[in-house]
Amino acid sequence: MNTWSRKDFLKTTLIGGAALAATRPRLFGQGSANGDIRIGIIGFNAQGWGHLQNYLPGSRSKLDGAVLAAICDVDDTVLAKGRDAAKKAGLNNVEEYKDYRKLLESKNVDAVVLAPPNHQHSIITIAALQAGKDVYVEKPLSHNIWEGRQAVEAAKKYSKNIALIGTQNRSSEQIMNAIAYMRSGKLGKLKWVTGTCYKPRDSIGLHTGPQPLPAGIDANSYDLWSGPAPLTPPTRNGPKGTVHYDWHWFWNYGGGDITNQGIHQMDVARWMVGGKGLPKDVMSFGGRFGYRDDAETPNTLVSVLNYEEAPLIFEVRGLGRKKGMRAMDVYRKSSVGVVAQCEHGYINISENGAATAFDNEGKKLESFEGSDNGAHRKNWIKALRARKVTHGLLEEGHYSTSLCHLANLSFLVGAEKANAQLADAVASNLATKDAYWRMLDHLKANEVDLDVTKPIVGPLLKIDAKQEKLVHADQIVADAANNHQLRKRTGRASFVIPEIAKIG
Repeated sequence: MNTWSRKDFLKTTLIGGAALAATRPRLFGQGSANGDIRIGIIGFNAQGWGHLQNYLPGSRSKLDGAVLAAICDVDDTVLAKGRDAAKKAGLNNVEEYKDYRKLLESKNVDAVVLAPPNHQHSIITIAALQAGKDVYVEKPLSHNIWEGRQAVEAAKKYSKNIALIGTQNRSSEQIMNAIAYMRSGKLGKLKWVTGTCYKPRDSIGLHTGPQPLPAGIDANSYDLWSGPAPLTPPTRNGPKGTVHYDWHWFWNYGGGDITNQGIHQMDVARWMVGGKGLPKDVMSFGGRFGYRDDAETPNTLVSVLNYEEAPLIFEVRGLGRKKGMRAMDVYRKSSVGVVAQCEHGYINISENGAATAFDNEGKKLESFEGSDNGAHRKNWIKALRARKVTHGLLEEGHYSTSLCHLANLSFLVGAEKANAQLADAVASNLATKDAYWRMLDHLKANEVDLDVTKPIVGPLLKIDAKQEKLVHADQIVADAANNHQLRKRTGRASFVIPEIAKIG
């Protein structure tokens, strides 16, 4: 059903100013100074800390027309840091919560910014929409494909609320102008698009058995932190401790660098390709090379996602340019970026959203003007005022996030293969073969012997776009992919993800 129930309608009206009709503007900040939009921040140990600054008076990054009204984090230490920052900025009435569900009940919050770990993104997005709050959710949209679709369907169902995803390159006018240039045909036909995420990722150490919780997180808080993920003790203890940040490298919570940094470049790459939804198929190969540690996700991964328009190749590298070196490899002038290769040249998109066109000899043809991706959070405030999302549509974020999950799923149902077998598997595609040889050179420079540490080669999985499922001639392989938690996980205990729409 795509309309609100009377209960939803009344609850939203009471909580803080949802529009009573499509033609009537939302009234923000009832009880706040100057009628500012009252923002709640949920999760602010990392990316959320930057968001928190956006709503503090006197901050250099303060967003006009919005103010911090509430903070939420399961870690007492992090919560105290937010409290101190608010008081220093002159905000003495900021509400504090450890449980996001309590914050969502507050009548003093109009909109929420979500920056907890990935496995909490979809469930809190849905809960916030159901509570009548507007939502800015950090990338990626989801921990798995199924829950991401539920978040999208929730945004459609509770359509009087604003839901925006933090894939900030969507606000880069430079990229928009570059895409228009490419679509004009000035560089000829698009051949393929390559996204790169070359970021240094050191070993997080090797331990045996469960590790203790940090001082600011007790057993109840850890239950909240785990949310829809299985409640298991932490099994890591790297530079970031036993809970924070290094969850990125564990399948229960994250998906490696492809869903961490890489989702930004994946989103731009899909935008450049022109793919409207999911691709026809996916195939990945790679591994965790150069060290042995507690982490589960690959630090080297090449994925090929085939669209009708052109193939999309994505590369993840966590090792430096060569063994013992922190500087990273560069592909077409950037380590983290996107390259759209056309017949007569290519367009390079940098990490911050700057865009430049080159000919095939590397001569600069044009630099594109306009705002970079720093405009995205300002566009969030504009969307709240206009009651319309222009940049950062949730469904676009879902498709790009799903590409990351699909790439991981091919890897996860793959098998160790000899290097010669991998070479045979990629030999038929020029772009894929190029990525393979560059990966091979990179690993050799890091003194990785693929005859000793064999790469994992995933199968070519076809994609049922309607059901958002994977298809393979071998039913065992298909079942393994579709039953993996990166394809579907419904949650646990009091953290079950609502099924807004039945798929797959």
